[in-house]
Amino acid sequence: MLKPLIFILIVVTLIALGLNLDFFTTEESITKTETTISKVNNSPQEATEAITSTKVISTKETNSSNDNNLSSELDQLLLEASKLFQKNEDSEAHRIYDKIIELSKNSKDPRILKYFADAHYGKAFLYNVYPTNDTDSAIEEYELILNKFENSNDTKLLKTYITAKLQQAQFLTKEEVLQAYDDLIKKFGSDKENRFQKEVEELQFSKSFALMGVNDEEAMEVLDDIIAKYQDKGSSKLPETVQYSILNNIELSIITGNNEEKYVDLANKYLSNTADTKPLLDMLNIVKNAQELEQEEAFEMWKEEHNDYHFPDWDFSELRKWADAMEDPERQARVRNYLDAFEKQKYNRTYATPYAQLSNEVDTDRGQNNDDYAVYEPNTTDEEPIEYEAVEYESDPYINDIYQNNDPYQPSYPSPEITYNNPYSSSNANGVSHNYNDPLE
Repeated sequence: MLKPLIFILIVVTLIALGLNLDFFTTEESITKTETTISKVNNSPQEATEAITSTKVISTKETNSSNDNNLSSELDQLLLEASKLFQKNEDSEAHRIYDKIIELSKNSKDPRILKYFADAHYGKAFLYNVYPTNDTDSAIEEYELILNKFENSNDTKLLKTYITAKLQQAQFLTKEEVLQAYDDLIKKFGSDKENRFQKEVEELQFSKSFALMGVNDEEAMEVLDDIIAKYQDKGSSKLPETVQYSILNNIELSIITGNNEEKYVDLANKYLSNTADTKPLLDMLNIVKNAQELEQEEAFEMWKEEHNDYHFPDWDFSELRKWADAMEDPERQARVRNYLDAFEKQKYNRTYATPYAQLSNEVDTDRGQNNDDYAVYEPNTTDEEPIEYEAVEYESDPYINDIYQNNDPYQPSYPSPEITYNNPYSSSNANGVSHNYNDPLE
């Protein structure tokens, strides 16, 4: 309990200091104003200027106070809209969001404009969910945010512009998504202050992922642009987008028949300390070489070295599509065989966990045996762990396409049956990046 108590005391102390600081600052400004007026009381013009200056300061303080009061009011309105949505009172929630928009739309304060964006996000969400399913209106809500912030000079508002553009992209065709990436990269890549380097690199990375399976060569070129910014800097720590770009291009080099050695060298140079690099490089090498020869010895070595590695962030769908397009049946069979083995490593476990065993008790709610639900319970006996056969693995090389057809650009509600994710980031399977938290949050 000591640490929580200390933390609370620190917070209370800081609040008290903040309040005292505001008090003393206000008193000090008043004292300075009185002193200034007394010093210039022999000059009517100077006295007038001093009084005018005082009024400006007072106006700023009043505006700040008004903004704080408005912010509190808007917070309450957002909370009210959320509660109405939970009660399925969507029309009332829309009315509250409209009120928030009306109160915030003319503000110049980014803190207040945050609520303008939040209200439009909320309305877009309401339009998109059942029973409305009005995607056109949802698109229009995002468009209103874009129009509002497009010409802003405020960094946070411009980042909100990026967020809105990407959220809107979930309703667009792949061609329109790629165009949205190009527009954002062009707009923010040319920023003179270079404020959006991270966002631009993430946009490039997401664009490359959207291009996979559509134009793999161009996808590689986009990743090359990201890598080129860092490979000669001698930095031992690369941003995640660059690390992922290197790994992506090794896979794409194999798929397109290009030489992957330079990317392997970069991975060994910059990524040798990451837990994923060695097992992924060895896996890709086995798959590549399986085009010509069986890889039993290399695969056995892989299992010995990486037995506990289960490809937590890797997606095999692009390699699957590549294998399925092979014209030589023998080559195709070898590659598929090793892809099956690696995917089995990812999705299945041959043994039960050391301290677990299956429970086959009757589920009274469902009125049937619990075999269908594979529930694990702790093993509290001294018996040896029970060994279980792995579930029969059936690969589905088109599962990524199923994901796309299910709901192409909706990252918020992925189908629980879909297990393939973007192998390198939190972007969804069509390349729409959703790493961007609203910068105004």
